[in-house]
Amino acid sequence: MTKLIGNENILLKYIDIEKIGQILVIAIVLIFTLKFFQSTPFERIFFQLQAVFLVLTALFLVSYVVITLLKKDCINEVVIYFLILISIIPFYSMCRASAEFGQPFIYGLLSERAWLLIGVGIWFYYVIITRKINLATIESAFVFMAWASLVIFSLFVLLYNPGQLAYKSHFVHMDAIRGLRFKFQMYFIIFGAVYYFVKYAVHENLKYLVILLFFLAYLLFIHQGRITIMALAATFLLYYWLNYSLSKLAILSIKLSLFLLVALIAIQIIMPDYLDRMSYLFAQMVRVLTGKMSQDPSANSRILQSQMVLNYFDNHPFSLWLGAGRVSHQWNGGYRSLFSYFYPSDLGVLGGLFLYGILGLVFVLIIPVIISIKTLRRVPEKGNVFIKTLKYLLVFAIIRAIQGSFYFGPMVYIISLFILLAYNDLEGKADAN
Repeated sequence: MTKLIGNENILLKYIDIEKIGQILVIAIVLIFTLKFFQSTPFERIFFQLQAVFLVLTALFLVSYVVITLLKKDCINEVVIYFLILISIIPFYSMCRASAEFGQPFIYGLLSERAWLLIGVGIWFYYVIITRKINLATIESAFVFMAWASLVIFSLFVLLYNPGQLAYKSHFVHMDAIRGLRFKFQMYFIIFGAVYYFVKYAVHENLKYLVILLFFLAYLLFIHQGRITIMALAATFLLYYWLNYSLSKLAILSIKLSLFLLVALIAIQIIMPDYLDRMSYLFAQMVRVLTGKMSQDPSANSRILQSQMVLNYFDNHPFSLWLGAGRVSHQWNGGYRSLFSYFYPSDLGVLGGLFLYGILGLVFVLIIPVIISIKTLRRVPEKGNVFIKTLKYLLVFAIIRAIQGSFYFGPMVYIISLFILLAYNDLEGKADAN
């Protein structure tokens, strides 16, 4: 009997160690996939390591397709679609940039290598559908990344010496209105906010509300991203609209209004200038959206860059339909040598239109949005907080698609999409059995 108990303890320890190992593997995969190191002082060395990561991703995709075909198994149609995108977009962009600007093929191809990262979504699909890693472990990894992001980023903000700004870096800069601004990867801060919002909504436990406020405080007072705040608010409101009856919504609206009133009073007392600053920033954003110059240099640069794109389309109407392709900053200084200051990623969907044209708009934005919406409708929740969180994280990504995330940061929706697809396929097999 004692020996049996001892063997069970060893097995439990082995299972714990295996789970911890899987969480660390997932965390490392996510760090390289979402490029947490971009714009930080560690950028150079980590981008060298990411080259290895991209090679491993490519090898996985090839082996996945070959093994699946040899086994004569069916490949999910969504997986097939994104495998086609991974295969075609880099070569398409390479040819267009060569035709438009004379950029050598190799530069065009390498500038689009990040599309390989979609393969990580397919990797998540594979490990879940084959039960190599379970959803509970992936959930633990996501929660770990959310807390690690919140704690580490907050420590940077609290301990950073503004005098270090003398060192030229894209990692941090001083904004006249918002103060020190760091270029952190916000994916898991947003995940944490949605996750604990859903947990509180499902369990109505005050503990989850307090944790939610920590993540919201970071977004509101440190990150201060206007589009992020608006998109997150819209996601939360949509959650309530889709999950509550009209009578409960009425009661909730009263509670929420009272909570917001108390919160605004508290913010005004603690940070009397905060509301004025944010009101000013939103007013400037509205001004820019109406096509007028504002007092925000960053916003004004987007207006000027937009005019560059529209002028380019006027002079090169063919590129409106087919795009101009991506120019590598390693070739003749990149876009700077062609347009002076120009970054397509600053322009959202218009920037994506510049790269891939109306043809790309259909295949890179419209079809993936349709796929995402269909997936949201098909996936059952069955009280699973993590799955519900991923659904609304995908909703958040769709709302923000106008910013061009489907073009310039597809992993913000790809990860959620493929985990939901795998979960749906697993549920379908379970129902069939």
